[in-house]
Order: sequence, then C-alpha cells, then structure tokens
Amino acid sequence: MADGCLLLVDSVEGPMPQTKFVLRQAMAKGLKSIVVINKIDRDNSRIAQVIRLTQDLFLELATSVDQLDFQLLYASAREGITVTELGIKGKDI
Repeated sequence: MADGCLLLVDSVEGPMPQTKFVLRQAMAKGLKSIVVINKIDRDNSRIAQVIRLTQDLFLELATSVDQLDFQLLYASAREGITVTELGIKGKDI
C-alpha cells in the first residue's frame, strides 16, 4: 500500500519512458506525486527545460485538476542534498 509517488527525474536526460509509465500507474491509483529533479550539480543540467517537460507529462496523463498539483524538489545525490528552491544552500540528507 502506498500513500504517494516519488518521481525521480534526471536534470540532464529529463523524463524517460519509464517515468511516463510510473506516473500513469500512480495517477491511476490516485497517489499524490512529489517530483525530484536529480543531478542539479551537473554542468550540463537543463533544469528549466526538464521541469517544463515534466509538467507537460502531467498535463498529458492527468484525468483531474488535482493530479496537476505536485511538490517539486531539487537534489544532488552526489552531494547528498535536497532543496525546495534553487539557489538556497542545501543540507546534508
């Protein structure tokens, strides 16, 4: 039994086919989603574009307005940090 879905999206590659599959399953079960944009420390990360692509995916799959509401986190697994806003200093997770 799950209460929510943690959707991990690479800041370089963006949403992958398996991202769509997992999100579709989570939405079908009525789970709330938290999107984590990972690898924000990479030089070639494209955070703004990846967020837009992820939002487009939500728009494509949502069957209700409530499903369009998701929390967004930014992470660097290498540095061991997660933040709720870009530009603020992260704490070790």
